[in-house]
Amino acid sequence: MPFWDIFKEKDGDRVSREHREATVAALEAGDIPPYARHRLEQQVASGSKFFSSTLSAKEYLLAREGGYQPVSQVMGSSFMRVGWNPVQNGYVGDFVYTGELSSLTHAHKQARELALVRMQKEAAVLGADGIIGVHIKRSDFSWAQNITEFTAVGTAIRIPDHANAVGKQGQLPFTSSLSGQEFWQLYESGYWPAGLVMGNSSYYVRGDWRTNNTLDIFGGLANQELEQFSDAFSHTRELAVSRLTDEVRRLGAEGAVDMDISHNIRPFEYEREERKCLDIVINFFLMGTAVLLRPDGKSREMAKTRMVIDLSKSGVNNIEFDEPLAEFAGGQGGEEFADDEALE
Repeated sequence: MPFWDIFKEKDGDRVSREHREATVAALEAGDIPPYARHRLEQQVASGSKFFSSTLSAKEYLLAREGGYQPVSQVMGSSFMRVGWNPVQNGYVGDFVYTGELSSLTHAHKQARELALVRMQKEAAVLGADGIIGVHIKRSDFSWAQNITEFTAVGTAIRIPDHANAVGKQGQLPFTSSLSGQEFWQLYESGYWPAGLVMGNSSYYVRGDWRTNNTLDIFGGLANQELEQFSDAFSHTRELAVSRLTDEVRRLGAEGAVDMDISHNIRPFEYEREERKCLDIVINFFLMGTAVLLRPDGKSREMAKTRMVIDLSKSGVNNIEFDEPLAEFAGGQGGEEFADDEALE
């Protein structure tokens, strides 16, 4: 064997390299990986009615009764490296002040959007009208600095008369966190999910002398509010709510339902000028489903509750009267009913 043949790329290595390059190129272009697209296209071409979903058995039976068809479970994910994070990098200098960590906030937002779009594109390949029961999971990793990950999973569905109900063509399938039962109730009541909306904010709070005193032996004996932390938490929430509201308005929706609110607070202790200091990082997340009125104007009439009084024989016999029955019967003098039949 010639010496230079040792360094030649083997066929298996070449195929693996080309596969990785094609995957990276697709992701950079905002598309789904080629192997995922190939699998989904094969599923469509086969014409098989086989499907997988995140729906429960009751939700699936309701789907069949309601007329919408579960197609397949779809997923999108994104790993994002944060440019700089003082907590992960383990250093807080004089240039770190109380305020929003824009790099962390934007990384969470961008990772979430990439995961959702990739999930929608999987559903689009399947010819789905929307995705319901969407769950989003966010993770940070201890084995790598400044890495955050979002994964979105849901069930792609087809809906009869979808074009008439929505009135918009050429768009990616809608996304909704509603369960199968909640989605159909919303749809039948004249509303339509416009899409998932989210607001988030990551905020760094640098401790002052009050918060730092709580780390001392005598400073932590008295009950006292850490006003700086309380105020920062409220401000972080307001930032997240305002961003979610902006997304709802951008979609032209009436509002948002099925809201999920979560937050976490990470303490950060360090020493500065031979004194213990306490800072915190607040991560606040809001997510819900924006809803709007169906363009076709259709909605199911809700049955009105009516009061029913039992006038059967047994029911009347159980009624106690304060006055003689003759007064109710319109009789004269001491007239009384001859028997119970008169009450029927």
